[in-house]
Amino acid sequence: MTDRTPISDDILIMLGAYVDGALTQEERTIVEDMTEKDPRISEELEGLLELNTDLQDVFDGFLAKPVPAEIVASARPLPAASNTNKAPMRALAASLLIGAALGAGGMWFNQQNKPPEQIAAARSWLGEVAEYHQVYAVQTRHLVEVPASEQDHIEKWLSKEVGVAFKVPDLETAGWSFQGARLLVAAGKPVAQLMYKNADGAVIAICGLKNMSGTPARTALKQFGDVHMATWKSETGSFAIVGDAPEELEALADLATPLI
Repeated sequence: MTDRTPISDDILIMLGAYVDGALTQEERTIVEDMTEKDPRISEELEGLLELNTDLQDVFDGFLAKPVPAEIVASARPLPAASNTNKAPMRALAASLLIGAALGAGGMWFNQQNKPPEQIAAARSWLGEVAEYHQVYAVQTRHLVEVPASEQDHIEKWLSKEVGVAFKVPDLETAGWSFQGARLLVAAGKPVAQLMYKNADGAVIAICGLKNMSGTPARTALKQFGDVHMATWKSETGSFAIVGDAPEELEALADLATPLI
């Protein structure tokens, strides 16, 4: 049974400091060691990193947009010494950004007041992928959305939809035959799901989504109820191979990582 004991406040604060870059190298090493040993902490940290990336994307996009003309027109004129209207536009953009940041901060504060296990479940794409796998792994006729015979289409289609260019890993040497693919949505993001079967009819799935953290991560084992995963990250994507046997999944992840 999965341990649902809440993560302590001290650890949550430390994870937040890790995301903010406020820890020493020794402290960062401690956090990374905790994530290796505790899937709950690993899941919580991944959720914080993804939230941080999403907020940065939102704010960057917000600042890139022009200030609406009606707002500029209603702004109080600058003293005559100023010869352009760039200053009020910057001020408006800054004030709006602060408002957006305060709004996001309020939402984050509300989330922090929920039990930690609920926060992780709400943010983690891996928990949702585990639920998908329990449904799709028992399918026969409807195992996939697009069959393996259309592999070229699958690679182009899912790369475009997910935003991460990838190839379908060939796992035949390990006894797993590619069956086809699906497009999922987890944590509000499109997720590619590649399905494989072995000679015994067991099913595994490789799932991936866009992650612009720019920091690759080595293979780590995780468990969600009865579902096991081996996860890893590239510079642009987060990936998980999902199935039943954790030892085999780790080996398959090591095989798939350079091929995907």
